[in-house]
Amino acid sequence: MKKILFILLCCSIECLAQVAPVQKRRFVLPAGVTDQHYLPNTVIVKFRQEPKVNGIAVSQGNMTLGKGRIMSVRQPFASAARLPQTAAVPAGLDKIYELKLSAQADVVASINELLTDQNVVYAEPSYIYRTGYTPNDPGVAQSPYLSQVRAPQAWDLLTQASGVVIAIVDSGSETSHPDLAPNLFLNTADPVNGVDDDGDGFTDNYYGWDFAGASTNNPVTDNDPNVKSRNSQHGIHVSGLASAVSNNGLGVASIAGSAKLMIIKAGPDDNATLISKGYEGIKYAADHGAQIINCSWSGPVGGAYGRDVVNYALARGCLIVAAAGNSNAEQPEYPAAYEGVLAVADVNGTDAKSGTSNYGRHIGIAAPGTSIYSTMYDKSYGFLSGTSMSTPIVTSAAALVKTHRPAYDARQIGELLRVTADPIFNGTNYSEKMGSGRLNVFRAMTENPASVRIAALRATNPFGNYRAGDTLRLFVDLKNFLIPVTGLSVRLSTTNPSVRIRNPEISVGNMATGAIRTATEPFSIDVLPGISDNEVVEFRLSLNGNGGVYQDYAYFNQTFALDYLNYRVNEISTTLTSNGRIGFKENTSNIGQGFRYKDQNLLFEASLMIGTESGKLANNVRATDLTADEDFVKRTAAKLVSNDARLFEASASFDDRDAPNRPGVVVENRHIAFKDTERAKAVIVNYEVSNPGTAGLQGLYLGLFTDWDFGDGTGELARYDKATKTAFFEAKTGKHPYVGIKLLNRSFRALYTPLSASLAGNALTDRSFTASEKLQLLLSGVSSDGLGQNVNGNADVCFVTGYGPVSIAAGAKQVFSFAIIAGDSQEEITQTAAALAQAYPVPGDAGTENALVLKQNYPNPVSNLTTIEFNLPEGGQTELAVFDTQGKRMAVIASGLLEAGSHQFDYKPGGLAPGIYIYRLTTGYGSKSAKMIIMP
Repeated sequence: MKKILFILLCCSIECLAQVAPVQKRRFVLPAGVTDQHYLPNTVIVKFRQEPKVNGIAVSQGNMTLGKGRIMSVRQPFASAARLPQTAAVPAGLDKIYELKLSAQADVVASINELLTDQNVVYAEPSYIYRTGYTPNDPGVAQSPYLSQVRAPQAWDLLTQASGVVIAIVDSGSETSHPDLAPNLFLNTADPVNGVDDDGDGFTDNYYGWDFAGASTNNPVTDNDPNVKSRNSQHGIHVSGLASAVSNNGLGVASIAGSAKLMIIKAGPDDNATLISKGYEGIKYAADHGAQIINCSWSGPVGGAYGRDVVNYALARGCLIVAAAGNSNAEQPEYPAAYEGVLAVADVNGTDAKSGTSNYGRHIGIAAPGTSIYSTMYDKSYGFLSGTSMSTPIVTSAAALVKTHRPAYDARQIGELLRVTADPIFNGTNYSEKMGSGRLNVFRAMTENPASVRIAALRATNPFGNYRAGDTLRLFVDLKNFLIPVTGLSVRLSTTNPSVRIRNPEISVGNMATGAIRTATEPFSIDVLPGISDNEVVEFRLSLNGNGGVYQDYAYFNQTFALDYLNYRVNEISTTLTSNGRIGFKENTSNIGQGFRYKDQNLLFEASLMIGTESGKLANNVRATDLTADEDFVKRTAAKLVSNDARLFEASASFDDRDAPNRPGVVVENRHIAFKDTERAKAVIVNYEVSNPGTAGLQGLYLGLFTDWDFGDGTGELARYDKATKTAFFEAKTGKHPYVGIKLLNRSFRALYTPLSASLAGNALTDRSFTASEKLQLLLSGVSSDGLGQNVNGNADVCFVTGYGPVSIAAGAKQVFSFAIIAGDSQEEITQTAAALAQAYPVPGDAGTENALVLKQNYPNPVSNLTTIEFNLPEGGQTELAVFDTQGKRMAVIASGLLEAGSHQFDYKPGGLAPGIYIYRLTTGYGSKSAKMIIMP
């Protein structure tokens, strides 16, 4: 029985279609990855349009990133734009750039600066990979692996591969080696004459290309792909296994015998085991006619850059064969773990897993890799071991089979090798974790098996959040790669006791070669009590057809009982978390949808702060660019409450038990969205704060810290409208959406402060955000009416908005309500906000007092700035003005249409002489006055 791994993570995480376009996020190194796993002072960036960051063209010396300067800018795939593209081949590699930074630069900090610009699709380190072999003393001068994989029997049918080009993306090779030279792929369109005759961007690449040069830290490309010392002979050994000349009475034989070797040097001369330019090598191979690409190297991180390049090569019809790695671990390594790549594990001469070979569900096939004899440096021969050796043995077999079956495409050749392997691990500890078995090239040449694979997995729940008591209806789409299959049935199973499959077997019927079946009956999977939050369940799909002759299997994972809820209502998509954040569960912005309008994510961070005048604080707002406080702890996970024709509602709850100086609150977080035209671009976010203590909570403040990002590098503006208690966010120039946060509580005093790490004089200037700074912001009321309007250049702007002070008695609770609104203009935001305020009375909100109230200004007397608060029982035309004692109007503080509820305005009495003045509130239904003393 055969296998392949297909991973499904439910629609709430980033690997499915909802991630397009790429969301801005904060970059953190994957677990276990250090600066030893990537090139120093180097960042790979993909831009949406031109290479610009915040409107500034990226060039040498013109920009500081991560406390260093850009020293050089290189476009690794500049030639991609000149190559013919088809609908099947993804474009965009010509928008990838490599930035070299000065020595003092912080790579991670540089990446996060780049990610603040929407023009940046992704930014990541330039990951490096290691060749996977273990040196071994010579034992016998022969190659028993050939008999192990049944090569002699295959040669009875065909002795030489012809017309097949194998790309060896490795440390280089030896073009003068007598057992390799006759099989070299020579680019006759570009002879060595100092001219780029074929116009491919590589001058004199007759023998191949060197992408890594002599130095790890200073790669200089050239047209010499030869290794320079015995220390770097890994690629020579791999070359011989892939296609050493056979039947020449010299040295060793390969399975393919005469396949052409395209030599691509991707490792530097000064580090024998390093592959620093592997993906550039893959791209080159795909563009220059390679049908099979051999990658005998691996590393713990893939990344978006590698995924882009692999997808490009696959779309151009290449078969990529890659080493699983030599860590004796189940953890996937790359590029082997990318979907569509044939991952190869290593077995010894007795078909047992080697002591170093990696294993796991992602492995496609195994091949001999222990003490393998092949070509070496300076026209010699020797032994090496590892998945680096297993990989070219599979590659060589693929070339011979491709020659024997010329009508098969690359994916079919890979599938044929996989399904005809000998299943040697049944009943062992590595059963179904070493691929389909050990390579058998003779069976691949002589048998005509079937191969049906999972093409896609689809679920019916639009929110993808399956908890105890729910039933997942899962549709499995299938594709048949090889011979027709009749009477196909599929059976789903799992060893996980947290779920139960109601209908484990489904009849699919007949499938022709190349057919895709998308209308199979769904599997019904019940989620049982006791399942853990975010539990990943592994499923096995068994396939049976052709009267039982065809048997195969595939694995995939499904995540259940998410403690966050992705949803889309009307024109807005966002995420309810179980810790008070909006849009993203974590500070790294990797889990969640952000806040999406017209399929564009507008949000970078939306986090919660709750503090008191006595100095207590709980929050999950950023503390630095890469870290955040994490004071809130889940009590109940996010769940759907209702979703009918009128509205959507979901809830979660948490408390502040992890705060070092906690206010002591329990919070019910509720998201509500109306399903009508007037309110289609908004979500209501409520925080119902309960006081479980025995004493009242006095002077409590609650604020949302939000960082919005949707500009094209032209800068951002934040404004606050006191009349409607709405905070606006917009781009300085260009046609972009608007965002508004409307404060829906009428009776509470509002707070608002804009911030920017790009500007001096605020809490974010030093890129740290302390607890004392957060608390001070909560206590500052409405401290400004905006930021960014009068700034020269571009500013990245965010703001805090909320309420306080509020008192909550022991055992009581209070709802703090926000409406988050997107739109195409400020007017549209304002109209939606008014419609929401009219349709949604905040639960428990005092609303408006029955009387017109004007409070005493504070401070009073005043010399610089004072605040005046008042309450309107009804909305309407309102004026707040200052008069002298003779009744002469001296200043108008506010005038216009105001909503019912509590309001506050700041006033600076500049130009008025010291003395006593009267400030008067005038409405259509009455007026109120109070005295104000102005001091020098």
